[in-house]
Amino acid sequence: MVEGISATTWFPSLEPSDCSLCAEARARLSPEGTEVAGEIAVDLVARAMVGSVLRAVISHLSRALAPGRVSLLVPETAGTWRVFASSAEHETHDLVVYSDRYPELLETSRTSTPFVAADVGMAGELRTARDVLEKAGVKSLATYPIFRTSPSAESAVLKVSFYRPARDEHLALATLVAHLLLHRLSRVPLAEVASQLGLPAPPETAAATQLRLLPLPALVLDASGQVLSTNARARWLLREREPAGSGELPRLRLRPDQMWETHGSRWEAALLRGQDEVEVLGWSASLPGDRHLVLLEPHPEARRRVRERAIRRTLAEKLRELEKANVLLAEHARVRDRFVSDAAHELKTPVAILRPYLEALSDDLAAGLSEQQLEFVRAAAHGAKRLQRLTEELLDLAALGSGHLPLSLGPVSIRTAIDAVIDELEPLALAAQVTLRHDDVAEVLVRADDERLRQILRNLLENGLKYTHPPGAVTVAVQSGDDHAVVSVCDTGVGIPAASLPHIFEEFVRVPGNNLSDGSGLGLAIVRRLVFAMGGRVWAESQAGTGSRFFVELPLWTGEG
Repeated sequence: MVEGISATTWFPSLEPSDCSLCAEARARLSPEGTEVAGEIAVDLVARAMVGSVLRAVISHLSRALAPGRVSLLVPETAGTWRVFASSAEHETHDLVVYSDRYPELLETSRTSTPFVAADVGMAGELRTARDVLEKAGVKSLATYPIFRTSPSAESAVLKVSFYRPARDEHLALATLVAHLLLHRLSRVPLAEVASQLGLPAPPETAAATQLRLLPLPALVLDASGQVLSTNARARWLLREREPAGSGELPRLRLRPDQMWETHGSRWEAALLRGQDEVEVLGWSASLPGDRHLVLLEPHPEARRRVRERAIRRTLAEKLRELEKANVLLAEHARVRDRFVSDAAHELKTPVAILRPYLEALSDDLAAGLSEQQLEFVRAAAHGAKRLQRLTEELLDLAALGSGHLPLSLGPVSIRTAIDAVIDELEPLALAAQVTLRHDDVAEVLVRADDERLRQILRNLLENGLKYTHPPGAVTVAVQSGDDHAVVSVCDTGVGIPAASLPHIFEEFVRVPGNNLSDGSGLGLAIVRRLVFAMGGRVWAESQAGTGSRFFVELPLWTGEG
């Protein structure tokens, strides 16, 4: 995978996320290799000191490629390298090795590119060292240049020796790690890396020093636009870490071209980087020797547009994800509603048959039963009644969820509906020793379904009676606005804890801690869906121990259906 790679390609100008070499190597990894590469990448970012970074890479890579040996060699003199760090315990650091015994180092030095031999016996470049390699048990090897102080200087080399034939994924992992390490070292000042590796400091001219101190991206060009020198900010803008190899200098490409010839003036142009364009502001001045100093800065409007494009892309991705999630949720809701509807329909007929038989047995045939038998029959009749109501509520809930519940919307008198429901529930209130009353209710017509409005009131009043201890009270009141009426149901019951209040209108939710046997947790959910279906809204206010207030807002009847 390293054939045909030039020094310019291997010593990259791109970040790892944009690097085709890293992407190619990563694509050839197994899941285990990808995990190892991820751990090493995190370690490269987390460590600040160059020596610590190098030793961490050697440690990670030697474990992943065991059995084998990983070493870092730094150039000493022409044809010699010094061992800076190694995974081999017996290998002495600062040991000097010679290229005549290690022709792979000579190949990497000659080309400034990796040398990989998957089978040392088949590599012609290693024929002079084949006996030594066989004696050492080396089956495969690879050398990677990872740092140099200048294009003409010898490179520090990461050397990997395999004591078994290296698989393709092992070579891909070694290549990826070496290139990630090269990326990491390229973000550290050359002098700092050279100092920590014990190499001579890279030469820096006075002009280069001045460029480095400039606060803007700065370049020195020749008459044709070839880049003679840059500072780090300009290299970042150009995505260039080092000058191009083979003596070729990179060229500053602008549209319109040659804008720097308008000396001493401010100009706008598009900076061409591969397939990309970046709008920039530029300033230029002439220098001795037919050279030009160019200062660049990304155009403020370009920054804004780049951010906007990034936001739009992110928003589009999130909207696509949200759309997929909504489709999935809708499918789950459809399956759930279908199951609820089918289950309720299956239960409806047998429960409807069972309940009258049990009630007849407890009422008409009670004389022939013992007290204990009668108690059992009454409990069964009560359970059948609860089951029948649960079935009816499930059917209502399924119909509301699918939009198939028929509603006949028209003018409905709130006072008439309240009077009817209170008369219906008065026996239940007397049995519970709770006062059920309503304030003076004016004649108000709302746009609603009469039967379903009574069901809403019945559910709210039953809920209030259920959670109110004697001698409490449940009160109904009505307030009328310009285009709506609000019905309130207030009780003096146990109240609703703050943690439960936001969820009380959800299906199968019951307030914890009240130890009530009756109720399915569907009544308030049905109230909410019925109110929404009639164009209204519902909410509640409560505190634990102080009672609850439920509000239903419905539109007034305007004479239009």
